[in-house]
Amino acid sequence: MIAKLSFFGIVMLVLAAMTSCQTAKQLPYFKDLPQDQAVSKIATRPYEPLRLQPNDEIQVTISSSSAEASHFFNLVATSQPMPASSVTVASTSQGFNNLYHVSFTGSVTIPVLGDFAVVGKTTDEVKAEIMERLKDYLKDAVVIVKLTNFKVTVIGEVNKPVIVPVNGQTINVIEAIGASGDMTVFGIRKNVRVIRRLPDGTTEVAVLDFNNSNVMQSPYFQLKQNDIVYIQPNKNKGLQGSRSNIWVPIVTTIVSVAAIIIASK
Repeated sequence: MIAKLSFFGIVMLVLAAMTSCQTAKQLPYFKDLPQDQAVSKIATRPYEPLRLQPNDEIQVTISSSSAEASHFFNLVATSQPMPASSVTVASTSQGFNNLYHVSFTGSVTIPVLGDFAVVGKTTDEVKAEIMERLKDYLKDAVVIVKLTNFKVTVIGEVNKPVIVPVNGQTINVIEAIGASGDMTVFGIRKNVRVIRRLPDGTTEVAVLDFNNSNVMQSPYFQLKQNDIVYIQPNKNKGLQGSRSNIWVPIVTTIVSVAAIIIASK
């Protein structure tokens, strides 16, 4: 009986080892890259500037050699409260000067200059339009247009689900996952999903494979405003919580049968 129990234990250990090895094979990023090569060149998708969307917030600062004249084209400073959230929010600025909210109709209104249709345009394109209208009012005008509420969310099998505020206009999926403390061992590297809401109200869900370096050529590798990165758990995640429930009654039964056999002798 002892021999049978030992054999049973060995079988269980072998099965557990096989499962662990299979999981370990999926953990590395970019498995296709040669291991013996110090530097590998990877084709990446060219950068595409962000285009403004409804509900974006932009900071528009107008200045010139005449501070008094420039004052009429700027708003007063405002302070924006931080919203409550169940996930971590990385540090961000608490308030901005000249903050404009892009309406759902796609426009902002700047003092004196009037309405500007900004949805679908880059910040540089909006800047050029403002500069054009300012020609009738200011000499040597300087205009700065900045997207201020660019953020992405990372959820699922990561060490710390997080909302990542982005300074500037570029962040890729790897950087976002890094801000969340990386994937856990249960995260499926070849099934990372990017959820993106489009201006027309539809939603796209793209699947990225981070076991392969070709992922850098995907149009979803570079993230956009309000993208959500979801890391799907593998099957071992579900087994982790249920293993004890599965094996405890089995082990108990085996021990009980062994005790009866020993007692009967």
